[in-house]
Amino acid sequence: MGAEIPDWAGIHVMPYVLSIPEYVPGKPVAELEREFKISSAIKLASNENPLGPSPKAMEAIMKNIGMTNIYPESSGPELRKALAEHYGVSFNQVILGNGSDEIMQMLTHVFVGMDDEVIMPQNAFSMYKIVTRLFGGRSVKIPLKAFHLDLDAMARAITDKTRMLFLSNPHSPTGTTIRNSEFKELLDVTRERGVILVLDEAYREYVDRDDCPTGVDHVDRSENLIFLRTFSKIYGLAGLRIGYGIAQPWLIQLLNRVRPPFNVNLLAQEAAAAALLDNDHITRSRETNSLGKKLLFDSLSSLGLDPVPTQANFITFRAGCDAEALYLALLKEGVIVRHLKSFGLPDYIRVTIGLEDQNRKFVDALKKTVEGLSS
Repeated sequence: MGAEIPDWAGIHVMPYVLSIPEYVPGKPVAELEREFKISSAIKLASNENPLGPSPKAMEAIMKNIGMTNIYPESSGPELRKALAEHYGVSFNQVILGNGSDEIMQMLTHVFVGMDDEVIMPQNAFSMYKIVTRLFGGRSVKIPLKAFHLDLDAMARAITDKTRMLFLSNPHSPTGTTIRNSEFKELLDVTRERGVILVLDEAYREYVDRDDCPTGVDHVDRSENLIFLRTFSKIYGLAGLRIGYGIAQPWLIQLLNRVRPPFNVNLLAQEAAAAALLDNDHITRSRETNSLGKKLLFDSLSSLGLDPVPTQANFITFRAGCDAEALYLALLKEGVIVRHLKSFGLPDYIRVTIGLEDQNRKFVDALKKTVEGLSS
């Protein structure tokens, strides 16, 4: 239960702020081990890279750790230059964020006002809804269609009050992707209607489908498109909180007007620049994910738990019993997964694909808990 707001004269809280739910993160390992007095717990809840950060990123951190008494260059010019070269875009098309969710907040700050509409998937990353409400906007949630985004329904939902549209590809928490043809159609509609299309590509580096669109192929021809990526997932830098956005220069210039100074710390900038060039780490991360995905998908299928085919580094499955009870039972076995109640999918669990020993520990714990709950 939240703390009560003091009943003092003169204090005014914006009414819509009171309707914003707190973000619910995955349970930390240390907290679980304290709570249940166990050791060797594993966390497969937040889609982190089980291989850890790039060795080159760690070298960059150690090299620059003695400089942390000095503010970094505010806009991160060296990393922005590296990202521009990586994607073949211009330097002034790139903006950095303290996580890609900070850029989502910048976007709503610039484009969304009181009672403006923002279209998003119904079962999605909760920050879409939170940043929308932060500036008085209204979320228009479009139901998934067989675990996939329904782009036709999104297009039909656009009104004269629509300011932005959030599109995740691959989508979290289902891991499904959209097709290039349907993305082009939605992009055309949003451009015609003056709607900013925010393409969240947090897991795009894991995709191996040929018909899946990517933002960089469209951004130079689409003045209303911004695509977001992060160093938190495949690059293994979640603890440093760094993401980025790429769009046409006019849009980046507007975002810079509301971007906090020095919003991305020095070590994050240096580590990200090094990680971007570590192709060996990226290749190993993809291979590890591919092997783990097959093991988990086959195991979940054999248990009759209906896993959703995924293009990301996690798998969502129907619990087959009380999902919250299953989640809690797995905690007692030292395995942290994500119960999807906060995503609006109370019967489902999401598990991050880990290292082989982590995946097998999860499968063993899952078999034990499912059998126990069934009996």
